[in-house]
Amino acid sequence: MDSTKSDFIKRKDEINEYFSFLNMLDKNKVLIEGVAVSPKLQRIFIANTFLLLYNLVESTIRNSILEIYNKIEDDELTYEHLSEKIKQIWLKKQRENFAVKEDGDDSLQKSIEKKLENIIQDIVNNEIIILTDKDIHISGNIDAQEIRKLSKKIGFEESSNGRYLVNIKEKRNRLAHGEHTFHDVGKDFTYNDLNSYKTNTFEYLEDVIGKIETFINEKKYAN
Repeated sequence: MDSTKSDFIKRKDEINEYFSFLNMLDKNKVLIEGVAVSPKLQRIFIANTFLLLYNLVESTIRNSILEIYNKIEDDELTYEHLSEKIKQIWLKKQRENFAVKEDGDDSLQKSIEKKLENIIQDIVNNEIIILTDKDIHISGNIDAQEIRKLSKKIGFEESSNGRYLVNIKEKRNRLAHGEHTFHDVGKDFTYNDLNSYKTNTFEYLEDVIGKIETFINEKKYAN
């Protein structure tokens, strides 16, 4: 988990630096080219915090799960040596490959038969199981509830709390999809509000990282 932890610390430092700036804004101690920052611009800066926090959440969860998948490959595990939950993830990946269309002279039936043959051969021949970041379907939709679903799906212990994550996700998506302006989002929050969001998010993700690290150290991805 060293890579995940290093990235997490780097992103936390960036966010803390940004919060130092927000704190100065809150105390009217920031001038840009000698001009005080307008209330409207302050609200835009406040709204941008949701993008930073969401980015931290999604990247940390993606990196943590990828650490599990990389460890499976490093340990050279075959299908029979996987935990039942990881087997189901790999099988779901194979099922998705059956969503094929006719291509050239190959019929749909032949395509399905070939894919099924490849799956059987991978299992029978004890091929090393490979899962990648493409098998982590969380883009734009990660919050505490989704992380709990991932914990059940993969098998690591659930983390409690994370109550602010759903609001962070919703605000981020509305900004990213152009549904709300930055000013409209920022006007509803103070620096103290956001500081609570930040503290809760940091603590929650640290707990998730710890639980996934335990999952990896105890090799619970294997049977």
